[in-house]
Amino acid sequence: MPGRLAIFDDSSFKNEARKIFLDVKNRLGAIKPNYNTAPTHLVPVLLNTKEYVYAHFGLVPSWAKDKKSININARSETLFEKKSFRDSFKSKRCLIPVNGFYEWEKRDKEKIPYFIKAKNDDCFALAGLWDEWFDETTGKSILSVALITTQPNDMIEKIHDRMPVILDKKYWNLWLNNDSSLEELNKLFSAHPSEMMHMYEVSSLVNKVSNNSKECVIKKEPSNRISQTLF
Repeated sequence: MPGRLAIFDDSSFKNEARKIFLDVKNRLGAIKPNYNTAPTHLVPVLLNTKEYVYAHFGLVPSWAKDKKSININARSETLFEKKSFRDSFKSKRCLIPVNGFYEWEKRDKEKIPYFIKAKNDDCFALAGLWDEWFDETTGKSILSVALITTQPNDMIEKIHDRMPVILDKKYWNLWLNNDSSLEELNKLFSAHPSEMMHMYEVSSLVNKVSNNSKECVIKKEPSNRISQTLF
């Protein structure tokens, strides 16, 4: 159930999106790298309107009284049971490109951070839902998103009981197509294969949201203990 993402190079995602959809409207230009994306941060998303825009990470339903109660993750098994996600699942779906995401393993009294990315270093395209909420205090609409989660694959289940739904590019059009049936969409919620992912431990730097540098995604090397002999 990731609450931290990393998106610093979306070139592979944009190239594939142009091939598949042809008429993508890039409303954000070049992205600003974010190695430690947390809830309330802006994330790039491709809406089912074929617009590539920034959105608030944490979905605020259009009917919400305020934006305090945000939804970061939507469980695939209960999308139709939750008022917060039901309408968005029907007509407001999106793709959230990330270079990877973080998850924490509970080890004794510690929480150990891991970074999970694609084996080929391409972007993951996470299945997401979006909505717009009108802020009466500012007179502006806020576009917001939540990512969909599913049961973990063999790799992820070693550290967590949920993982995001990652869509292969052959399913991107199906996911964003307004004519796709709910039966077709529900078949997309299986776990991404472990053999197509790479997971490794990273520095505790990522534990603090204010740390936002490339060091967050670098593999943590085992500490070398050098014993010295006195002569």
